[in-house]
Amino acid sequence: MHAFADRPALGTIRVARRHNGPPDSANGGYVSGLVAERARRALETLRETAREPEGDLAVQLHAPPPLATDLTLTGAGRRVHVWHGEHLVATASPQPPVADTVDFVPPSLAERAMSAYGGHRHHPFPGCFVCGPARPDGLRLAPGPVPGGPDSRVACLWTPGADCDDGTGTAAAELVWAALDCPGGWTLDPSRSPLVLGRMAARITERPRIGETVVLTGRGTPGDGRTLTCVTALFRADGTELGRATATWVRLTTATPLQHRKVGSS
Repeated sequence: MHAFADRPALGTIRVARRHNGPPDSANGGYVSGLVAERARRALETLRETAREPEGDLAVQLHAPPPLATDLTLTGAGRRVHVWHGEHLVATASPQPPVADTVDFVPPSLAERAMSAYGGHRHHPFPGCFVCGPARPDGLRLAPGPVPGGPDSRVACLWTPGADCDDGTGTAAAELVWAALDCPGGWTLDPSRSPLVLGRMAARITERPRIGETVVLTGRGTPGDGRTLTCVTALFRADGTELGRATATWVRLTTATPLQHRKVGSS
């Protein structure tokens, strides 16, 4: 018998309007973090009852996650599903540990990279909570190309403020997922056409302290296809890795309205 068999309903989540990616849907990394944390707690029960091996969590986005709306979570074996009414929005499931990462970039070099952030010139979603230049109340990430490095590598600094505190003096897990989301996308040339997050898997070993300046690095595999991949990593200023993530992004076309596309992030 599955751990969820006698309690398929796992409650609800709601994404505040300020945590958007595109104007009318949630930032993909943020909502993935919310879902992953809820799934992690549910799967802990499964591990206890079935000796489930340790691993990381991946979240697949099936539709743009709506804002300011209750989303229902249900369990099905080793998966957690997220519903908006009868429409499936996301699925979280365990996977082997994330193995890929990105090399550390010293803070001074990451700061230089920020000055060349492409989003300052053109941003498909300038109001994105994570990397939108029009969001003074957001995370204000500005991942720019690393000077002298490969074209597909970016870096930036992030200093979590008091509004990121989860009550423990560290940044909330869903905000760390959000911070690990957008930098990778900026290695995939979003100026050509908008990109949205399709799938994200993360391994967070430690969350940054409030007021601590950390480094985010990203490496992507640009191409002409509609589906692209990238890796993002989070480091302390001394080079200690705090987290890593892999992601699949989907390039939008003008042929399909955003609300009908199968993913949702900035």
